[in-house]
Amino acid sequence: MLEHTHGGEPADLTLKRASLFAAFMNRATQCVPVSADAVAAAAQVNSLLEKGHVHFNALDGGAFEAFYGPSCEATAQVSTRIPFWSEKIVAKIRKSVRQSQGAICSLQLFDADNSIDVFVTDWSSCTAACAIAVHKYHWFTRNLADRPDADNYFTGAYVRNPLTGDLMSVWVADWVKPDFGTGAVLVNPAHNKTDLDFARRVGLPIRFALSIEAQADEHAMPVPPVLKTGHAVRSGFLDGKPAPQVHNETVNVLLRKGCARAYEDKRIPGEAIARIEPTTPEQAQLYWSPHLGTFHEDAVQGLPVRVEFSASFKAAVTTVTHRPDHLQVDASIQKKNIGALAALIFDLGGLEAFVPLTLFESVEYAGCRADGDQTVDLALLVGEEPEKVLVIRKALIDQIDSFLSGCQKLSARLGENGTLPPDQVNTLLEHGDAVSAFRSLYQWQKQMVANDEVIDQCVYTSVLSTLGVRSA
Repeated sequence: MLEHTHGGEPADLTLKRASLFAAFMNRATQCVPVSADAVAAAAQVNSLLEKGHVHFNALDGGAFEAFYGPSCEATAQVSTRIPFWSEKIVAKIRKSVRQSQGAICSLQLFDADNSIDVFVTDWSSCTAACAIAVHKYHWFTRNLADRPDADNYFTGAYVRNPLTGDLMSVWVADWVKPDFGTGAVLVNPAHNKTDLDFARRVGLPIRFALSIEAQADEHAMPVPPVLKTGHAVRSGFLDGKPAPQVHNETVNVLLRKGCARAYEDKRIPGEAIARIEPTTPEQAQLYWSPHLGTFHEDAVQGLPVRVEFSASFKAAVTTVTHRPDHLQVDASIQKKNIGALAALIFDLGGLEAFVPLTLFESVEYAGCRADGDQTVDLALLVGEEPEKVLVIRKALIDQIDSFLSGCQKLSARLGENGTLPPDQVNTLLEHGDAVSAFRSLYQWQKQMVANDEVIDQCVYTSVLSTLGVRSA
């Protein structure tokens, strides 16, 4: 099987090149083009949502987008090695990885047995934290018995601040993203502008743990937001120490308590994998619950929607659900974020889901041949390897015209038990190498045109048919 999918809006000839190659692979290797349908794609969005790798953003006009954030495990694997994919692609993915140094701290839920992990890169002001915030589709939120249909709300739960013992309220906030850290963050209004805006909106206390001045009076009244710089204040034994030292000593305290671990967050940039448009029941592809984020096939559990899935996501879902022998995608995906495609395949199906990949490059042609011209079609297929940009110059057009002219000349000398094309041609075709097969066939054909030998009709016409030449 072979997956054939397009990304973006490349030139018509680039699309046609990919389409011709897919048809050639079907003829040459009996690969059957396959592509995941909307129901299968929606089920995989649900799977990613359950794992905490998807969140939804509201767009203009009542639409939503599903945004995918690769897991740390996917990032670690696909930036190191991918079965069947070239090291060049892996190296490109490796360069795209974002890295953040910090620590993950497990915050014990009050009156509960479990905890919520937060990832913090700067602990210098965290004695002043007053709450934690999680994204709307965080595992903790999804397990709430009473879950409001809102983007920002108090969950009714509390966690302990391991530095002070104070209880911190647990909130859902629309600005928390799952593709960074753990999808849960400390809310520290005095030392972070986003946190300050949120605190003022919902009424959280604003406490200070840093002061610009080293000898600040603990009763001083600084004005928020004090950025994460300066010296500790109201922090006990840390008072007066510079922020970098406070960060290091705070992390050491948490490590000794056994509630934190040093951590380097490595992530491939995420991307939108679906656009969700409200529609009428008559036109609905699926039903979607904005509250839960899940897709369904019946109207009982959601609103009628039409969904446009991204090329990367469709390719990943097809790979995982159909397990094709070969994956074919436009190189435009590579230019955007090939890492997201690789991470999607891993997060959906694991390392064993990967298959050989062909990235189709663009076509450049300034000629005037009409669309559907056999010469242009054959040039698109055999002019250059798929992974390279194809520039159709006059020399290539002349070569293809010469080849097709030779086909016409040999058509008058076809018969049984005649001269066969080289075995190498069929071998190359069986391996899906149209470019090399054409070059070998063209050299042989020029020799045959120059003599009067009978050409084996069955084998010769079969080879031409595999290359998409309509008649001999």
